[in-house]
Amino acid sequence: MAHPHTVSSDNGSRLAIAGLTLLLVLFLSINVLSSGWLTSARLDLTKDKLYTLSESTIKLLKDVKEPVTFRLYLSGGLAQAVPHLGIYANRVRDLLLEYQSVSNGKVKLEVLDPAPFSSIEDRAVAAGLRGIPAVSGGDNMYFGLVGSNTTDDIETIPFIQIDREAFLEYDLSKMLYALVTSKPTVVGIVSTLPTDGTMKVTATGRQEPVAPYVVRNQIGELFETRFLGKEIDEVPSDVNVLMVVHPKNQSARTIFAIDQYLLAGGKAIIFIDPFAEVEGMQGQMLGSTIGGSSLDKIFKVWGIEYDIDKVVGDRLSARKVLPEAGNRPIEYLPWLELRGPSLDRSSAITAGIDVVALASAGHLSVNDNSSLTMIPLLTSSPGAGLIDAKKVQGFRNPKKLLREFKADKKQYILAGRVTGSVKTAFPDGVPSPGKDQDGKLVEVTPWQRAILAQSESPLDVILVADADILADRFWVIMRDFAGQRVPVPTANNGDFVLNSIEALAGSSSLMELRGRGSASRPFKVLQDIQKTASQKFEDKERDLRQTITKTEKKLQQLRRRNPESSAKVVSERDRREMEKMQREILGFRSELRKVRRSLTQDYQRLEMQLWFLNIALVPILLIIFSIALSVIRMIRRRNHSFEPAGG
Repeated sequence: MAHPHTVSSDNGSRLAIAGLTLLLVLFLSINVLSSGWLTSARLDLTKDKLYTLSESTIKLLKDVKEPVTFRLYLSGGLAQAVPHLGIYANRVRDLLLEYQSVSNGKVKLEVLDPAPFSSIEDRAVAAGLRGIPAVSGGDNMYFGLVGSNTTDDIETIPFIQIDREAFLEYDLSKMLYALVTSKPTVVGIVSTLPTDGTMKVTATGRQEPVAPYVVRNQIGELFETRFLGKEIDEVPSDVNVLMVVHPKNQSARTIFAIDQYLLAGGKAIIFIDPFAEVEGMQGQMLGSTIGGSSLDKIFKVWGIEYDIDKVVGDRLSARKVLPEAGNRPIEYLPWLELRGPSLDRSSAITAGIDVVALASAGHLSVNDNSSLTMIPLLTSSPGAGLIDAKKVQGFRNPKKLLREFKADKKQYILAGRVTGSVKTAFPDGVPSPGKDQDGKLVEVTPWQRAILAQSESPLDVILVADADILADRFWVIMRDFAGQRVPVPTANNGDFVLNSIEALAGSSSLMELRGRGSASRPFKVLQDIQKTASQKFEDKERDLRQTITKTEKKLQQLRRRNPESSAKVVSERDRREMEKMQREILGFRSELRKVRRSLTQDYQRLEMQLWFLNIALVPILLIIFSIALSVIRMIRRRNHSFEPAGG
């Protein structure tokens, strides 16, 4: 007769095996079902919700009237050849399928494999897609997108860059927007800077082309863009938004044309600058005085206050630079990275933007007699101050600017939107033609329109007191990929400009998408603590240096009074005083080194703590939790095994 405990043990073993078998079957079933039903399901834990369709994209998809076809050219062997691109390709495909689903079939997705020497590869090449060799000498691999509509308009992404993963939804929606928008906004550009590209002379005397600004290309992708030149007789009647960049030394006729365009209800975004860094960086101009830009004649009538001789310095928003090789980075006060409270979160233009980079910007306001209202879009921190524009030209000294800087304890408006009714800046009518270098009158087209004495409808203009916001070097990193230079934004300057144009034109379809991510994702808390600690260090360093300088001057005075070559015997009192001062100087220098070393050690310790909290803490807690759970289960099983039968 079998012992009852043996029978119970055998039944328990069979039940355990059966339970494990059922769990295995359930696990496999769930995986099979999820692969079919949950291919695009995901939990989005990113701060900017980069993996979730925004309300703006959903609205755009719901408004699609005519069919749009996306053709994703994806080489079948890409995942094996370049695994990280294969993973990213799955995300792109899933996102496009979500576009298709939300649009109720108006947006269709076709996934095509351009096998080598196939007709599909021929179509990909004809559409302008770029193939890259997966291995040296191997066949080209494709990962590009072509969009088309019923009127045969074509939009392409030649190769989908993984570097732009944070901007994937924006890139796709921008393509869709271009395909479903029938009448694009016309943007006219009047600029004294080479926004549309130029030619430069190299050291060998050759001429080389300089590419247009990245933001200029971005504007051209969304809007119909016309570069009107530096001087104009009048603004074309079909221009919806006028973009005026760095207006300086322009004729009265050009200023009059801008004045009349705005009085007639035209919209404009105007970039003025007390010192355009892009001009100062030109070798032949380095060290010379570069004049600022303004629409002074118009501003005086409007009641706009703008000091062309001052730039805004802001220690809390300043970018760090390397003043000399081997030195630690320090804040360069005129170069700003505006975040958080410096961006107007109530405006659609700046609400979705993370950071805007400026360089040597001026400040704006309206005087008490002005009829205009200014809504700040970009502002400095409350601890900003003004710096003479001449001090930031030529060879700059960041340390000297820091030592001499005095905060005004007020915020300055760096960009704002002005609205209201105004009068013309030309009450006497069309200005007389100017004269050329030979003293002859410049021929201009006679003014054919009615001359307006005041605005026909309320003014709507965005003023930006910095032209360098457009320059590539302050917000874009250019990376080489398959022989092509690909721009990767580190700030949202382009988004700010595009949002501004769309706001002026009355369109906001893509505003929410811009700025959802950038290539620069610093530890914000660490940055703030570092700036505060750096400020304390600078104050301590300045005090120590001033003390050292005063002590050295006293020592020099004593030495002049007691020259070594003099026959006069140095008094014992003076000798003791000089030795004391020398010891003090050595002590001060030692203290200065300790302050620097302490700052570095504190920053490194804090950085390691934050990295630990962000990367290692969660896995460690999960391991501890798993171990604790296992121990609890073991204790429960042990306690259960000692329970009396039938008890």
